[in-house]
Amino acid sequence: MNYDKIMVSVCMITYNHEAYIAEAIEGVLMQKTNFPIELVIGEDFSTDRTREICILYKKNYPDIIKLRLPEKNMGMIPNFIENLKACTSKYIAICEGDDYWTDPFKLQKQVDFLEGNLEFSLCFHNSLVKNERVLLKNRLFCDANLKEVATIKNVIEDEWFIPTQSIVFRKSCFEDQPWHKFVFGGDFVLHLTLALKGKFYYLPKVMSVYRRHKGSIGLTFNSNLHAIKIIESLSYFNQYTNFMYNEYIQNRFVRLSNNFYKSAIMSLPKLEKIFTPYYWLIRIKDLIN
Repeated sequence: MNYDKIMVSVCMITYNHEAYIAEAIEGVLMQKTNFPIELVIGEDFSTDRTREICILYKKNYPDIIKLRLPEKNMGMIPNFIENLKACTSKYIAICEGDDYWTDPFKLQKQVDFLEGNLEFSLCFHNSLVKNERVLLKNRLFCDANLKEVATIKNVIEDEWFIPTQSIVFRKSCFEDQPWHKFVFGGDFVLHLTLALKGKFYYLPKVMSVYRRHKGSIGLTFNSNLHAIKIIESLSYFNQYTNFMYNEYIQNRFVRLSNNFYKSAIMSLPKLEKIFTPYYWLIRIKDLIN
């Protein structure tokens, strides 16, 4: 393959990533491909030097970097959605500002696969989870027994198995919906949407780093609140798909509800209005009590 047009847009959102953003950008710039790429950065009005660093990289690489600089903080999901809209290539890759890529041929490998396998909407790979808290050890993100092919059933029912900074997907398979902006976890909603259009392919090679630090969004929620957010997203998705995958969603809800602690349920009266009219909020209470 040899292309003149930009083939991959790398979608990178960042906020207060002063200590990490340069490494994230460098991981994109080192990519060796036989097609042009672009890096689309959405810098969400950081309070540290993140924006200054992004502007400097833009000056040094004006032909590769497209920089979005909102005049006020948008929030993670709106910033993510707007950044996706700014990506215009055939394929979109994701790398948030506190993660980074380690393999210079990552994009080439994934695009080669997708170009030759049209029934797949997304390709992902394994990643190193780098814990910057002393008490936690580094580990691999994906389980050793993870299968090569995943379907919408896996995306809905299984525990999280796709490193966000590892994915490359067909832009034509993503369709933004109004309900996307109301949920937490843009990557999970993205996976659900893409799974409607094709299968996912897993490359077992480790080609990126998922960094866990005190500012990581994934560490700001305990397991119970995270489960509630998944329920919220799947409830929206269930209505969007006219309950076509209701069986899979019900299976996931049952497992999530069985993992709840009574302490979390005690706090739910403050959160009920978030989920109305989702009947599973009531169902979870019944299962726990």
